[in-house]
Amino acid sequence: MPDRSNPKPSFPPLQTICKNRFPFAVACPSFVYPAGYVENVRRLAPFVDEIQLLFFESSPESLPSPELVKELSDLAAGQNIGYHIHLPSDIYLGHPDRDERRRAVEAIRTILERCRVLSPSTFTLHLERNPAGTENQPVERWRQYLLESLEHMLPTETPPRKISIETLDYPLEWVAPVIKAMDLSVCMDMGHLMVHGIDLQDFYENWKDRITVVHLHGVDGSEDHLPLDRLSDERMRTVLGLLQALKKMVVLENYAYSRLNASLACLAEGWSRTATKGM
Repeated sequence: MPDRSNPKPSFPPLQTICKNRFPFAVACPSFVYPAGYVENVRRLAPFVDEIQLLFFESSPESLPSPELVKELSDLAAGQNIGYHIHLPSDIYLGHPDRDERRRAVEAIRTILERCRVLSPSTFTLHLERNPAGTENQPVERWRQYLLESLEHMLPTETPPRKISIETLDYPLEWVAPVIKAMDLSVCMDMGHLMVHGIDLQDFYENWKDRITVVHLHGVDGSEDHLPLDRLSDERMRTVLGLLQALKKMVVLENYAYSRLNASLACLAEGWSRTATKGM
């Protein structure tokens, strides 16, 4: 009698192919199935143009090993897939403690150097606000520390525009002086912007010359990273119009099969319907 106490995880294929389908590249995260980077890339590569490699944690054991990078590089050639990197989100480049800033810089430099062989289209970075207990630090000092950390972080081999600063839970204007001083790019996370009530069209007009990547997911009130079919028709029309204008890489940030499967279908159907009517 077979042992069913530890069943193997199910890996159903996605239902909508978005690879080479739009005037922009479509990407998805590297964790959709309950498996590692390599298995996810193998299963996702036929459906999208790029994989967003998620390196969210900065501890030494969580950083991509040279062996993993080699496997991913081999897969890229065999599967005709591109990559971009999401840098750790558990670090604080503007932290008032010098050792914390140094640790953050070292973790990011390690990823930049190890992953250069993957020729990623961008490295997405969170400029996190400082953690609890450091709230009294003046914004000007926080920005100065951010600038100093970024200057130490970027190796000469990585052009500043390869670093895309993601929109988070604060107005991007807070770090605009840093972005402009370092000549960085911007990651327009449409889901984050919608959750925080920021007008997508206004944001696009202000930052369109620096936007290199878009994060897209459904929202419902304060909840995000939902399937795209949770967006209202009006919001979806706005999103599709901006994608047509930008023609930049679009990352469907859904971290589970069912959500990503629904989002791929929604994007394909919405784009086809809009193209038929004319933008």
